[in-house]
Amino acid sequence: MNIFLSAPILVLTSLSFLLSLILFYNMLKYREAALSLIFNKLDESTMAFKLFAIGVLFFSLGRLLDLLNINSDLAVVDDTATLLNMVTTIIMIFVFYKLLNIIKMKNHEI
Repeated sequence: MNIFLSAPILVLTSLSFLLSLILFYNMLKYREAALSLIFNKLDESTMAFKLFAIGVLFFSLGRLLDLLNINSDLAVVDDTATLLNMVTTIIMIFVFYKLLNIIKMKNHEI
């Protein structure tokens, strides 16, 4: 794998990991508020969860192609699995970002 393919994968995976950690931290810190904000902003939450379901579909297709890649010597299968994994990571970054914006506590001054 060359550097031009490895660098974007590393950046996307690191960004996905960082956003999921921030989301998890906010869920722990503001448990009830985060849950209520998810239900209060139902349209945005529904879109985020629909995108999450699409991401899981791409993830499972990528895993199936990885299983096929074990028994196959075709480069197309390997490249398609890598592409699906990158698409899944991009979708998950967007989902984590949307959910983080939904549950983010904003400081309002009175």
